[in-house]
Amino acid sequence: MKYKTILADPPWTYNNKRTGKSMSSGSAQKYPVMSLKEICDLPVTEISDKDSVLFLWSTIPLIEYGFEVMKSWGYQYKTTIVWKKITHLGMGFWFKGRVEVCLFGIKGKIKPFRYQKANFIQSKVGKHSEKPQEFFDLIDPIAPCPKIELFSRKKRDGWDCWGNEMESDIDFKTLRVL
Repeated sequence: MKYKTILADPPWTYNNKRTGKSMSSGSAQKYPVMSLKEICDLPVTEISDKDSVLFLWSTIPLIEYGFEVMKSWGYQYKTTIVWKKITHLGMGFWFKGRVEVCLFGIKGKIKPFRYQKANFIQSKVGKHSEKPQEFFDLIDPIAPCPKIELFSRKKRDGWDCWGNEMESDIDFKTLRVL
């Protein structure tokens, strides 16, 4: 199957092994992370339709990696959705990171959505790396089908999924729907 919408929240690896005030609260302590090369080498081009869209989550410190992944998967950057996290903390070495971005790109012939909703969401932070329901509420009406979420943590109506925290709908090794 070829997907018209790809949503990905890669498990980015940071150069620093530990982050956060306790120096033991980084993503590598929560789940397996992947190098930039490993993420770029995923066979996304094999499952994506020639005319498709990509929603790619990136943290601000690794935003240049996000653009590199987008290009390696064959997508052209168009815009960004910003998530302002409602939290009393936040982590970061230079500034407290209270925003995360979702890079949006297209491949092939995709007509502009001309969507009348803002590219900004504001919501409370859930579990580590969990994305807010407000994001899905924003993109679901305009994301073309079929849709897949990569690095998914739970099943969503209308979406196939692939991830190590739940039963996946596709097998990347054989590139087939399960």
